[in-house]
Amino acid sequence: MLLIRLNEKSSTPKCKQIIGQFRHKIENQTLLPGEKLPSTRQLADKLGLHRSTVALAYQELWALGFVDLAAGSCPRVRDRRQIVTAANRADEGMIDWKSAASKASHEIWQSYLSFSQATTPKGNSSIDLRSLTVDRRLIPSEQFRSCLNHVMKKQGVTLLNYGDHAGFRPLREHLARHLQHHGISITADELLITTGSQQAIDLVFRMIAAPGRAIVIESPTYSHMLPLLRFHGLQPLEVPVRSDGMDLSILEKKIQKSHPSLIYTMPNFQNPTGASTSQAHREQLLSIGERHRIPILEDGFEEEMKYFGKVVLPIKSMDKHHLVIYCGTYSKVLFGGIRIGWIAAERECIERLTAIRRFSQISSSMILQAAMHRFCQNGYYDRHISKMHRLFRKRMQTALGALRQHIPHEWAEWTEPSGGYLIWLRLKPLPGPSMDFKKLFASHGVVVADGSFFFYSEISEICVRLSISSLNEDEITEGIRRLSNALREAYGRRSS
Repeated sequence: MLLIRLNEKSSTPKCKQIIGQFRHKIENQTLLPGEKLPSTRQLADKLGLHRSTVALAYQELWALGFVDLAAGSCPRVRDRRQIVTAANRADEGMIDWKSAASKASHEIWQSYLSFSQATTPKGNSSIDLRSLTVDRRLIPSEQFRSCLNHVMKKQGVTLLNYGDHAGFRPLREHLARHLQHHGISITADELLITTGSQQAIDLVFRMIAAPGRAIVIESPTYSHMLPLLRFHGLQPLEVPVRSDGMDLSILEKKIQKSHPSLIYTMPNFQNPTGASTSQAHREQLLSIGERHRIPILEDGFEEEMKYFGKVVLPIKSMDKHHLVIYCGTYSKVLFGGIRIGWIAAERECIERLTAIRRFSQISSSMILQAAMHRFCQNGYYDRHISKMHRLFRKRMQTALGALRQHIPHEWAEWTEPSGGYLIWLRLKPLPGPSMDFKKLFASHGVVVADGSFFFYSEISEICVRLSISSLNEDEITEGIRRLSNALREAYGRRSS
C-alpha cells in the first residue's frame, strides 16, 4: 500500500493533503507514469476517511493532469508535462518575435523602446523639464477619494457592472453642458468617453485607416501620435507650424496634390511648440476643411489652461456642418492616472467610434467616470482649474523670465505661449562640430525633450521642448539656469 500520511493537527483539509502528497510523489518521480494508485475504497479505509473525500482528491488530481481515471479501474499516474518554474524554464523562448510580429507592430515596439530610453533614471537628481505630467503636489487626491467613496457606496453594484458603451451618461451630460462654456453646442449622444485623449486619437485613426490614406499633421506635432500613424499605415502630409500655427498656404498645396482623409491639429498650446492660433486662423482652417469636405480632428488636450490674454474658442464652436471631431481630456489638468478623455462629434461618427471601441475594450471604467462626475458636480473641478490658472500663470512667467535672463538669442529663440505648460526652443547652429546635447544637458543636471521626437521626418535643426507642468517656480528657475550653463558650454566657449 502506498504510504500517505495525514497530519491530524494541520489546518489543511484532508483532501488537500492527499492531493499535495500525491502530486509531490509524482513530480519527484517516486510514482512513475502508468503506476496504479489505490482505489478510493482502499485508500479511504487505510486513512480512515469517507470514500467521497478520496474521490474528490482523485478528481482534483485528474483535473490537474496528474492521473487518468476510468470507470471500474484504479487511477493510474499520467505522463504529465512538467510544471514550469523559475528554476526550470528556458532563458529564451523558441519564437522569433520579430518574424512573428507584423511589421507595423514591430515598428511601434521600436518607438516604445525609444521613448522608454528617453526617461530619467530613477534616483537621478536632474531637474526634469521634459515630462508633461501634472505636478503631483497639486493633485486633489482627497477630494477625488471622497467622490470615489461616495459613488461606490451609493452605486457600487451598478458601477461594477458593464456600463454604457459610450460612457457614464451623467458625465456625458455634464460634459455637454461644460463644453458650452467653450462655445461647443452638443448633446450627450454626441459624446464618447474615452480612456484619455490618446485613445480618442487612436479610435479616429482606426475609423479612417486604410493603407496609403493620407492625413495632414502639423510639423512638429504630438510625438505619441506618430507611432499610431505608422501602425495604421497612414501617410502623413506634414505642414510646418509657425508662430501663429499651421501654415495654411502650404496646407492648401498639400490638399490639392494629395486629397487627405483627415486634418489633425492642436489650435491651443500646440504640443510641442506651445503656439496658439488666432480666431482668423481657425476660421480659415475650418473653411479649407469645408471646401474640400475633409474632417478635422481638433485636439483640445490643454483647452482649459488658457491663463494669459483673451480666450479664443475652439474650431468646433463654429462647426455648423459637423466637420470637426473634437477631443479633450482631464489628464492634463487633474492627474494622468484618471485616464478620462472624450470625443465630441456628429452622432453617426460617435456611434461608429463607439462600435470600434466596443469590440476592443468592451467597456470603460464606470467607477472612475462616476467619481469624476461627482467631482465636477461638487465644484471641485472648477476650483481646481482656478488654482491651476493662478499657479501656472506665475510659473510660466517665471520660466519666460528665466529664459530671457539666462539664454541669449544668439543661442536659441522661442515663442512665448499664451497658456499651457510648453516652451519650444530652436537652438542656433553650432559654431563648430556637432555635439550630443542629450549628454551635455545630463552632465549639467537637466533633462529636456529631444525635438526630433516630434517630427515624422528627420530634421537638421536642433530643437528642444521644455515643460513646466511638474515643477514649481524654484525648480523652473534652477532648471533653466542649468540649461543655460549647458548651452554656454556649447556656444560660449566655441565662439570665444
